[in-house]
Amino acid sequence: MGAWGVKALQSDEGLEVLALVEEMSEGRDQVTADELVNAARTAGLLGGDPTEDEYLYDVTALALAEILTGDTAQLADPACGGTLFVPTPAGTAALVTWLTQLRDAGEDREFLELRSSDPRHIEHLTAALAALSRMQAAR
Repeated sequence: MGAWGVKALQSDEGLEVLALVEEMSEGRDQVTADELVNAARTAGLLGGDPTEDEYLYDVTALALAEILTGDTAQLADPACGGTLFVPTPAGTAALVTWLTQLRDAGEDREFLELRSSDPRHIEHLTAALAALSRMQAAR
């Protein structure tokens, strides 16, 4: 497990998610939130139960939120740069539910325990959740 920034995409696990998304978006104009969530689950990067304390799943949910909301400026040249990521009711709701559970779980959750030393981590999580919630409300 390695991380060099606040964002999930700035970690080894986040790069796994990015590789999956780049592969699935190759040659496509758009990818939906449903497709993102389902592909991550199929690849074993995201579980079905947001109450499950699994670091990889938490990073994946946050990385997918970053991709869906366009919070990817830190990436030098993502191969999926020309693909539009489209929020959908079910996919966006799954990520909102996951990030809400993560935010509200407290420091007993491995993700928060490992990242609680820097307050920017919870601020980023809260901002990603707010951006997803706005997307969900706009639909």
